[in-house]
Amino acid sequence: MVSRKIAVPRLRAQLDSALPEEIEDETRLLDLALDEVDLSDLEAEHLEISGCRLTRSKLAGSDLEKLILVDTALLNCDVANARWSDAAVTRVAIVSSRMTGFAGPGISLQHTTVQDSLLDYASFRFAKFQKVEFSDCRLQNADFVSADLSGAVFQRCDLSGAEFSQVKAAGALFVDCTWDGTKGLSALTGATVAASSPIDTLTFATAVTQAAGIKLTHPDELAL
Repeated sequence: MVSRKIAVPRLRAQLDSALPEEIEDETRLLDLALDEVDLSDLEAEHLEISGCRLTRSKLAGSDLEKLILVDTALLNCDVANARWSDAAVTRVAIVSSRMTGFAGPGISLQHTTVQDSLLDYASFRFAKFQKVEFSDCRLQNADFVSADLSGAVFQRCDLSGAEFSQVKAAGALFVDCTWDGTKGLSALTGATVAASSPIDTLTFATAVTQAAGIKLTHPDELAL
């Protein structure tokens, strides 16, 4: 297991369970244990969620501009098709959650782990990753255009069809990931790619070669 000493969420031993009757702009949700709570399609600006544990809860379709998410764990949650533009995420753990179609343009993630989660078609355009780790996640067709991945680790992630054009990748680490049809690989300058299987190494090398517009062939196929 690769580790960059990512800080875990700081949660109180005793958490409350009562939500405010109305959640609106600048509402603060502090030190709550939210089990099977449905916040689907919630719309708010500058909402703060701090010191909370959400279990089997729904944030699907939520539109939370400039969300502040701190010291929080999301366990088996549904965040599909949510839009959290310009959110600030710090010391957050997301486990076994559904984030298909999630959009976080301009999001800033620090000391954040995402494990065993589905993020197909998720968008992280112009996002910034500082001490962020994705492990055992499916990120098929995810969009990282113009993101700063310099502080990101991807372990055993399926990045098939993902888009990495114009990213900053110096310092990024990819371990045993799947790269079928991944786009923008030429932008991963300065990243480290590690693969346990020689076949996976060859697959990645071939994908990079194709991205650079280089054609590989056998000498017997050339008319010399």
